[in-house]
Amino acid sequence: MKNITKVGLSALAGALAMTSANAGEMSLSGSMEATWTKGSGYHTTGNPLGMDKELSVTGSGELDNGTTVSYKQTITDAMGFNDSELVFGNVFGTTASIAMTSTGSPISAIDDVTPTAFEEANALIGSIDDVNGMDGTYGIRATMADVLGSGFKIDAMYTTDVGSGDAQSDNGTSGELGGTSDDGKEITITGNVPMLEGLSVGFGYYDQGSAATSTQGHYGQEEGTAYVKYSTGPISVGYQKGAVSIHGGSAETEYVNDYIGISYKINDDVSISYNEMESMKSNGSAANMVQEFDSISLSYSIGGMVIGIADAEVSNSSYTSGRSMDETSVSLSIAF
Repeated sequence: MKNITKVGLSALAGALAMTSANAGEMSLSGSMEATWTKGSGYHTTGNPLGMDKELSVTGSGELDNGTTVSYKQTITDAMGFNDSELVFGNVFGTTASIAMTSTGSPISAIDDVTPTAFEEANALIGSIDDVNGMDGTYGIRATMADVLGSGFKIDAMYTTDVGSGDAQSDNGTSGELGGTSDDGKEITITGNVPMLEGLSVGFGYYDQGSAATSTQGHYGQEEGTAYVKYSTGPISVGYQKGAVSIHGGSAETEYVNDYIGISYKINDDVSISYNEMESMKSNGSAANMVQEFDSISLSYSIGGMVIGIADAEVSNSSYTSGRSMDETSVSLSIAF
């Protein structure tokens, strides 16, 4: 009996191993960034040294019909689970994919795509409202990488409750009851312009449904952005415009953002860029407030390691009149 049991367990283990091998494989990857950051103006004095870590557990496989299946789960600095996604690729034998995901959103992915060597103009200081869509909320995302052979990509996403966070456990629900947010939908179209080498364009739109409350009326939000970029040789230039309109009861607040960037690739390892940004806030009841950013950044690649340097300034920081700040950051990042 013992021998029969051993044979049975060995056969089961072999079957499971074979099934796992056919289904796909799991892997762990990540990155680390150590920084030194120092600024002046309206800054809180403290230790300028910092570190950011990111880990991702990924798995992939393929169904009998050729559809690929991949899974990703990110892990935070505190070693807690964060965004996750399940993606079905090569759907219906095309380049289309369908995902259930909370790892970003279409319009959030193109919030600022102007050329930069290291950091965006507003990455270090200030605080702006720009297009962000349903980023961080679990939803259904459909992507077609090459529409009718045009080279353009359509990326769309939908969720039933904006702000409900990552996926709830199976057979459960998540989100707010009677809150101010409702469903969200967004779409982007991006790609290279045919017969115009080096020129690329993109457009994006997001709409957050308006949910009624008993005392505060209807709430909702709309976002839109468009960009154009051109690259020739080692030089890339770009311009982008984004807008956010927030409806809150009878009030409405609008943010309009303009981005300009130019980068120069000195060689295969070194790049430098200059970026400017202007963000205007208006709410109808007060004078418009404009934040103005400018920054210069440099990156140097050494194999799998990147050294980045950025220096940025902002006036009317966080839409506060007369508040000026500047900051310099040095970064060392490694992917593994």
